[in-house]
Amino acid sequence: MAAAGQDGWAGVIDGALAQLVDRAGLDLAFAARVQPDGRRLVISRLRGARTPLLRDLVVLKGTGLGGKAMALSRPVTVSDYVGADGISHEYDLPVMREGIHSIVAVPLLTGGRVSGVCYAALRQRLDIGERLQRVAANVARRAEERLAADARAAQDVRERQDVRERQAPAAPADPRLRDAYDDLGSLLERVHDPGVRAELERIRHRMTGTADDARPQAEAPEPPEPPVALSRREREALRCAALGLANAEIAELMGLSPGTVKCYLSSVMRKLGTRNRMEAVNTARGMGYPV
Repeated sequence: MAAAGQDGWAGVIDGALAQLVDRAGLDLAFAARVQPDGRRLVISRLRGARTPLLRDLVVLKGTGLGGKAMALSRPVTVSDYVGADGISHEYDLPVMREGIHSIVAVPLLTGGRVSGVCYAALRQRLDIGERLQRVAANVARRAEERLAADARAAQDVRERQDVRERQAPAAPADPRLRDAYDDLGSLLERVHDPGVRAELERIRHRMTGTADDARPQAEAPEPPEPPVALSRREREALRCAALGLANAEIAELMGLSPGTVKCYLSSVMRKLGTRNRMEAVNTARGMGYPV
Protein backbone atom coordinates (compact mmCIF):
# COMPACT_ATOMS: atom_id res chain seq x y z
CA MET A 1 0.00 0.00 0.00
CA ALA A 2 1.34 3.44 -0.94
CA ALA A 3 1.82 5.83 1.90
CA ALA A 4 -0.92 8.39 2.34
CA GLY A 5 1.44 11.23 1.61
CA GLN A 6 2.51 9.62 -1.66
CA ASP A 7 -0.88 9.10 -3.30
CA GLY A 8 -2.76 12.13 -2.00
CA TRP A 9 -5.26 10.13 0.06
CA ALA A 10 -4.52 11.95 3.31
CA GLY A 11 -4.97 15.40 1.80
CA VAL A 12 -8.32 14.57 0.21
CA ILE A 13 -9.61 12.87 3.35
CA ASP A 14 -8.43 15.66 5.65
CA GLY A 15 -10.39 18.12 3.52
CA ALA A 16 -13.52 15.98 3.80
CA LEU A 17 -13.18 15.67 7.58
CA ALA A 18 -12.71 19.43 7.90
CA GLN A 19 -15.98 19.96 6.02
CA LEU A 20 -17.82 17.64 8.41
CA VAL A 21 -16.45 19.21 11.60
CA ASP A 22 -15.77 22.84 10.69
CA ARG A 23 -18.71 23.45 8.36
CA ALA A 24 -21.40 20.85 9.05
CA GLY A 25 -21.01 21.21 12.84
CA LEU A 26 -20.34 17.59 13.78
CA ASP A 27 -18.20 17.00 16.87
CA LEU A 28 -15.76 14.51 15.40
CA ALA A 29 -14.92 12.99 12.04
CA PHE A 30 -12.40 10.30 11.22
CA ALA A 31 -11.54 7.94 8.39
CA ALA A 32 -10.11 4.47 7.94
CA ARG A 33 -8.47 2.93 4.90
CA VAL A 34 -8.99 -0.64 3.70
CA GLN A 35 -5.74 -2.60 3.89
CA PRO A 36 -4.36 -4.66 0.98
CA ASP A 37 -5.75 -7.91 2.38
CA GLY A 38 -9.28 -6.49 2.06
CA ARG A 39 -10.26 -7.79 5.50
CA ARG A 40 -9.56 -4.82 7.77
CA LEU A 41 -9.58 -1.05 8.11
CA VAL A 42 -7.07 1.15 9.90
CA ILE A 43 -8.22 4.52 11.26
CA SER A 44 -5.53 7.06 10.38
CA ARG A 45 -7.12 10.49 9.83
CA LEU A 46 -9.07 12.34 12.58
CA ARG A 47 -10.62 15.77 13.09
CA GLY A 48 -11.90 16.92 16.48
CA ALA A 49 -10.54 13.99 18.51
CA ARG A 50 -9.82 14.50 22.23
CA THR A 51 -7.86 11.30 22.82
CA PRO A 52 -5.36 9.26 20.73
CA LEU A 53 -7.29 6.02 21.23
CA LEU A 54 -8.95 5.89 17.81
CA ARG A 55 -5.78 6.59 15.84
CA ASP A 56 -4.30 3.44 14.25
CA LEU A 57 -7.26 1.38 15.51
CA VAL A 58 -7.67 -1.76 13.39
CA VAL A 59 -11.30 -2.57 12.49
CA LEU A 60 -12.05 -6.00 11.03
CA LYS A 61 -14.52 -6.31 8.18
CA GLY A 62 -18.04 -6.87 9.51
CA THR A 63 -17.22 -5.72 13.06
CA GLY A 64 -18.26 -2.51 14.76
CA LEU A 65 -19.96 0.22 12.75
CA GLY A 66 -17.25 0.86 10.16
CA GLY A 67 -16.62 -2.84 9.56
CA LYS A 68 -20.35 -3.30 8.98
CA ALA A 69 -20.44 -0.37 6.51
CA MET A 70 -17.45 -1.94 4.76
CA ALA A 71 -19.16 -5.34 4.53
CA LEU A 72 -22.52 -3.94 3.35
CA SER A 73 -21.06 -1.24 1.06
CA ARG A 74 -23.59 1.26 2.37
CA PRO A 75 -23.85 3.86 5.18
CA VAL A 76 -24.71 2.62 8.68
CA THR A 77 -25.92 4.86 11.55
CA VAL A 78 -26.39 4.44 15.32
CA SER A 79 -27.69 6.98 17.86
CA ASP A 80 -26.03 5.31 20.89
CA TYR A 81 -22.98 3.30 19.84
CA VAL A 82 -22.32 1.41 23.06
CA GLY A 83 -25.95 0.36 23.49
CA ALA A 84 -26.71 -0.24 19.81
CA ASP A 85 -28.12 -3.52 18.57
CA GLY A 86 -27.04 -4.82 15.19
CA ILE A 87 -23.31 -4.15 15.57
CA SER A 88 -20.55 -5.94 17.45
CA HIS A 89 -18.87 -4.17 20.34
CA GLU A 90 -15.14 -4.91 20.16
CA TYR A 91 -14.33 -1.19 20.00
CA ASP A 92 -16.57 0.16 22.78
CA LEU A 93 -13.68 1.25 25.04
CA PRO A 94 -12.03 3.78 22.68
CA VAL A 95 -15.47 5.02 21.62
CA MET A 96 -16.53 5.57 25.24
CA ARG A 97 -13.22 7.25 26.15
CA GLU A 98 -13.68 9.60 23.21
CA GLY A 99 -17.20 10.39 24.44
CA ILE A 100 -18.93 9.44 21.19
CA HIS A 101 -22.59 8.41 21.04
CA SER A 102 -24.16 9.02 17.61
CA ILE A 103 -22.15 7.94 14.56
CA VAL A 104 -22.70 7.51 10.82
CA ALA A 105 -20.16 5.43 8.86
CA VAL A 106 -20.08 5.98 5.08
CA PRO A 107 -18.04 3.66 2.85
CA LEU A 108 -15.71 5.22 0.26
CA LEU A 109 -15.93 3.41 -3.06
CA THR A 110 -13.17 3.11 -5.66
CA GLY A 111 -13.96 1.23 -8.83
CA GLY A 112 -17.10 -0.17 -7.21
CA ARG A 113 -15.18 -1.57 -4.22
CA VAL A 114 -14.88 -0.20 -0.69
CA SER A 115 -11.49 1.47 -0.26
CA GLY A 116 -12.17 3.16 3.09
CA VAL A 117 -14.80 4.37 5.54
CA CYS A 118 -15.55 7.94 6.61
CA TYR A 119 -17.12 8.40 10.06
CA ALA A 120 -19.01 11.46 11.40
CA ALA A 121 -20.00 11.58 15.08
CA LEU A 122 -21.75 13.53 17.84
CA ARG A 123 -20.93 13.47 21.54
CA GLN A 124 -24.63 13.45 22.42
CA ARG A 125 -27.31 10.77 22.30
CA LEU A 126 -29.09 12.38 19.37
CA ASP A 127 -30.22 10.87 16.12
CA ILE A 128 -28.04 11.88 13.20
CA GLY A 129 -30.99 12.98 11.11
CA GLU A 130 -31.49 12.68 7.40
CA ARG A 131 -29.91 16.06 6.72
CA LEU A 132 -26.61 15.23 8.45
CA GLN A 133 -26.59 11.75 6.93
CA ARG A 134 -27.04 13.31 3.50
CA VAL A 135 -24.29 15.85 4.17
CA ALA A 136 -21.91 13.07 5.28
CA ALA A 137 -22.77 10.98 2.22
CA ASN A 138 -22.25 13.95 -0.13
CA VAL A 139 -18.91 14.81 1.44
CA ALA A 140 -17.83 11.17 1.01
CA ARG A 141 -18.94 11.15 -2.63
CA ARG A 142 -16.92 14.28 -3.40
CA ALA A 143 -13.89 12.71 -1.70
CA GLU A 144 -14.36 9.64 -3.92
CA GLU A 145 -14.45 11.84 -7.03
CA ARG A 146 -11.26 13.64 -6.05
CA LEU A 147 -9.47 10.39 -5.21
CA ALA A 148 -10.55 8.95 -8.55
CA ALA A 149 -9.32 12.06 -10.37
CA ASP A 150 -5.98 11.86 -8.55
CA ALA A 151 -5.66 8.19 -9.48
CA ARG A 152 -6.36 8.96 -13.14
CA ALA A 153 -3.81 11.78 -13.15
CA ALA A 154 -1.18 9.52 -11.54
CA GLN A 155 -1.90 6.80 -14.10
CA ASP A 156 -1.52 9.31 -16.95
CA VAL A 157 1.88 10.37 -15.57
CA ARG A 158 2.99 6.73 -15.32
CA GLU A 159 1.84 5.99 -18.86
CA ARG A 160 3.66 9.03 -20.28
CA GLN A 161 6.80 8.03 -18.41
CA ASP A 162 6.52 4.48 -19.75
CA VAL A 163 6.19 5.82 -23.30
CA ARG A 164 9.26 8.04 -22.86
CA GLU A 165 11.28 5.15 -21.46
CA ARG A 166 10.27 2.84 -24.32
CA GLN A 167 11.04 5.47 -26.95
CA ALA A 168 14.31 6.69 -25.45
CA PRO A 169 17.32 5.53 -27.48
CA ALA A 170 20.28 3.80 -25.91
CA ALA A 171 23.01 6.08 -24.57
CA PRO A 172 25.83 6.86 -27.02
CA ALA A 173 28.70 4.41 -27.07
CA ASP A 174 31.23 7.24 -27.11
CA PRO A 175 31.86 8.13 -23.44
CA ARG A 176 32.56 11.75 -24.47
CA LEU A 177 28.92 12.15 -25.56
CA ARG A 178 27.25 10.42 -22.63
CA ASP A 179 27.32 13.41 -20.29
CA ALA A 180 25.75 15.65 -22.92
CA TYR A 181 23.17 12.94 -23.70
CA ASP A 182 22.21 12.67 -20.00
CA ASP A 183 22.05 16.47 -19.65
CA LEU A 184 19.61 16.63 -22.56
CA GLY A 185 17.46 13.97 -20.92
CA SER A 186 17.29 15.99 -17.71
CA LEU A 187 16.42 19.11 -19.68
CA LEU A 188 13.60 17.31 -21.49
CA GLU A 189 11.88 16.63 -18.16
CA ARG A 190 11.59 20.40 -17.57
CA VAL A 191 10.45 21.44 -21.05
CA HIS A 192 6.70 21.61 -21.72
CA ASP A 193 6.65 23.20 -25.17
CA PRO A 194 5.93 20.33 -27.63
CA GLY A 195 7.99 21.86 -30.44
CA VAL A 196 11.04 22.41 -28.27
CA ARG A 197 10.71 18.91 -26.80
CA ALA A 198 10.58 17.39 -30.28
CA GLU A 199 13.72 19.26 -31.37
CA LEU A 200 15.62 18.18 -28.25
CA GLU A 201 14.53 14.58 -28.81
CA ARG A 202 15.80 14.73 -32.41
CA ILE A 203 19.18 15.97 -31.14
CA ARG A 204 19.37 13.09 -28.65
CA HIS A 205 18.58 10.58 -31.38
CA ARG A 206 21.21 12.03 -33.68
CA MET A 207 23.74 11.59 -30.88
CA THR A 208 23.00 7.83 -30.90
CA GLY A 209 22.84 7.50 -34.67
CA THR A 210 19.09 6.75 -34.61
CA ALA A 211 17.38 7.37 -37.95
CA ASP A 212 15.03 10.36 -38.13
CA ASP A 213 12.09 8.20 -39.14
CA ALA A 214 12.44 6.23 -35.86
CA ARG A 215 12.33 9.26 -33.60
CA PRO A 216 9.46 9.42 -31.10
CA GLN A 217 6.46 11.61 -31.71
CA ALA A 218 6.19 14.80 -29.69
CA GLU A 219 3.73 14.66 -26.84
CA ALA A 220 0.30 16.04 -27.61
CA PRO A 221 -0.25 19.57 -26.31
CA GLU A 222 -2.29 20.05 -23.17
CA PRO A 223 -6.04 20.36 -23.81
CA PRO A 224 -7.24 23.96 -24.16
CA GLU A 225 -8.79 25.79 -21.24
CA PRO A 226 -12.63 25.79 -21.16
CA PRO A 227 -14.04 28.71 -23.22
CA VAL A 228 -15.87 30.15 -20.20
CA ALA A 229 -13.91 30.99 -17.04
CA LEU A 230 -15.54 29.95 -13.76
CA SER A 231 -14.00 30.95 -10.44
CA ARG A 232 -12.94 28.36 -7.88
CA ARG A 233 -15.92 29.16 -5.64
CA GLU A 234 -18.32 29.04 -8.58
CA ARG A 235 -17.00 25.60 -9.53
CA GLU A 236 -17.30 24.41 -5.92
CA ALA A 237 -20.90 25.64 -5.67
CA LEU A 238 -21.72 23.98 -9.00
CA ARG A 239 -20.21 20.66 -7.86
CA CYS A 240 -22.43 20.76 -4.78
CA ALA A 241 -25.47 21.60 -6.93
CA ALA A 242 -24.66 18.60 -9.14
CA LEU A 243 -25.13 16.40 -6.06
CA GLY A 244 -28.67 17.72 -5.61
CA LEU A 245 -27.97 19.87 -2.55
CA ALA A 246 -30.18 22.84 -1.76
CA ASN A 247 -28.67 26.32 -1.41
CA ALA A 248 -28.82 26.12 2.39
CA GLU A 249 -26.92 22.81 2.40
CA ILE A 250 -24.33 24.13 -0.04
CA ALA A 251 -23.93 27.22 2.13
CA GLU A 252 -23.33 25.05 5.19
CA LEU A 253 -20.63 23.04 3.45
CA MET A 254 -18.91 26.07 1.91
CA GLY A 255 -19.15 28.25 5.00
CA LEU A 256 -21.23 30.88 3.19
CA SER A 257 -24.71 32.37 3.40
CA PRO A 258 -27.47 30.91 1.19
CA GLY A 259 -27.72 34.28 -0.54
CA THR A 260 -24.04 34.17 -1.52
CA VAL A 261 -24.46 30.63 -2.86
CA LYS A 262 -27.44 31.81 -4.93
CA CYS A 263 -25.28 34.61 -6.34
CA TYR A 264 -22.53 32.15 -7.29
CA LEU A 265 -24.94 29.82 -9.07
CA SER A 266 -26.69 32.72 -10.81
CA SER A 267 -23.30 33.94 -12.05
CA VAL A 268 -22.49 30.44 -13.34
CA MET A 269 -25.79 30.20 -15.21
CA ARG A 270 -25.30 33.68 -16.69
CA LYS A 271 -21.77 32.87 -17.87
CA LEU A 272 -22.83 29.54 -19.38
CA GLY A 273 -26.07 30.88 -20.87
CA THR A 274 -28.22 28.27 -19.12
CA ARG A 275 -31.65 28.51 -17.49
CA ASN A 276 -31.23 26.27 -14.45
CA ARG A 277 -28.52 24.63 -12.36
CA MET A 278 -28.78 21.15 -13.87
CA GLU A 279 -28.45 22.57 -17.37
CA ALA A 280 -25.43 24.52 -16.07
CA VAL A 281 -23.90 21.30 -14.68
CA ASN A 282 -24.27 19.51 -18.04
CA THR A 283 -22.93 22.50 -19.99
CA ALA A 284 -19.92 22.84 -17.67
CA ARG A 285 -19.14 19.14 -18.02
CA GLY A 286 -19.31 19.47 -21.80
CA MET A 287 -16.71 22.26 -21.58
CA GLY A 288 -14.35 20.03 -19.64
CA TYR A 289 -14.98 21.19 -16.08
CA PRO A 290 -14.79 18.29 -13.54
CA VAL A 291 -18.25 18.91 -12.10
